[in-house]
Amino acid sequence: MTVGDDAPAKPAPGRWRVRRQEPHEQPREPREPRQPGDLAPHVPRPSFASRRWRVAVSVLALAVLAGWTVWYATTPAELATSDRTITADGVAGTPLYIGVYGAPDGRTLRLSGVKVHATSSAEMRISPLLCRRGTVGVTTRPEQFCADLVDTEGARMVGGDSIVLRVEADQATIAVIDRVSLGYREDIRFGTQPAGYQQVIVTMNARPDAG
Repeated sequence: MTVGDDAPAKPAPGRWRVRRQEPHEQPREPREPRQPGDLAPHVPRPSFASRRWRVAVSVLALAVLAGWTVWYATTPAELATSDRTITADGVAGTPLYIGVYGAPDGRTLRLSGVKVHATSSAEMRISPLLCRRGTVGVTTRPEQFCADLVDTEGARMVGGDSIVLRVEADQATIAVIDRVSLGYREDIRFGTQPAGYQQVIVTMNARPDAG
């Protein structure tokens, strides 16, 4: 190197070069030494109270859903009823068939049974039946109106079907039959509901040859 050369001298081997701070620079703050446990940023853990709150909300939501499901399953749409009272006359010893309820269109009911309550002056047998694809007023020949007559328990009832009561008596009898109730299931819904006419008054007259 020639005399008068302005090039900075290189630091001697083995020595650190000290950087000179310029007047306009701010002094650097010393960094805190990292501790062994500070290898990852600190993430706050959820408190026990917040977890308990979330569990309580979940339980409440499940309870509301279960309550709604039970309510929906046990409250199917009501069946049609009528305030009419009909009368029917028959003869003892001959079964009399009386239509009391017609199935609604657009619904499929899986019947579990039909409840019948009656008050009569003498012994009388009343059997509920399902008239398939037909309706009956009062008749002794239901085959003229029904494609088939079957037991109601376990039967599938659709639009066009109807409930018929077969009434039998061995002697002259007068009876009042109250409105029937149908037990049924529709998709996941089920229940027992009143259906059809309010009352049926049946008079079974004595046979002409009865002496």
